[in-house]
Amino acid sequence: MSDDLEVRTVAAVERAFAILEAFNQDDITLSLAELAERTGLYKSTILRLIQTLERVGYIGRTAGGDYHIGPRPLRLGRLYQRAVSKEDVIMPALQRLVEVTTESAGFHVRFNDRRLCLYRVDSQQPLRDHFKPGDELPLGRGAAGVVLSAFTEPDDARFADVRQDMVAVSRGTLWPDMGGVAAPVFNADGKLEGALTVSGPATRFDDAAVAQFKPILLSSARDVTAALGGDISMFERALGKPR
Repeated sequence: MSDDLEVRTVAAVERAFAILEAFNQDDITLSLAELAERTGLYKSTILRLIQTLERVGYIGRTAGGDYHIGPRPLRLGRLYQRAVSKEDVIMPALQRLVEVTTESAGFHVRFNDRRLCLYRVDSQQPLRDHFKPGDELPLGRGAAGVVLSAFTEPDDARFADVRQDMVAVSRGTLWPDMGGVAAPVFNADGKLEGALTVSGPATRFDDAAVAQFKPILLSSARDVTAALGGDISMFERALGKPR
């Protein structure tokens, strides 16, 4: 294969993926014009690529002529879910958060009217909080508890800012001398999977530290959500990178 042909082939693959990535949880069907607007591709280019995508089952068409994701990705998604466990995705993310922030990192899930620490990686600093996997904690208190409440109680106006910003901050709401920052993680069904959090002494969670931690945590939550097959568009907006 010549270099020029190889470049054109790779570009075609990237454009095909751009078409598939244009769909999200809120927009499961798109018109040709909407696909062109979202991908930046010419309609003629989209039509040419979509013919192939439709033929191999990656794109389908509604009775009205709009497009939607076809059945083929479902098989790939199931294979991915069988190959990769949630722990395989979440634990490395927690380890990276500890390395970057030097604070402890955890993953919490809602458990009835409580929250449960499911995974945890401790900071190497001698002064830290002492959650461990299996601990049950109050819901709605602490950054992770607020995130879990905000995204499982969508009509509660108290958490509107958290749902908008995709991040919660706490200082002294769970324990007087402790602080934390948390962000949600979503699964392929668009449902809340849990909350990623970094936590430690409140003295290390002043405004400057929180401003530094927020984009780090949002990026990590976005990456975990993507690895679980979830929609990352809300994270992109929160990070100032609209899709």
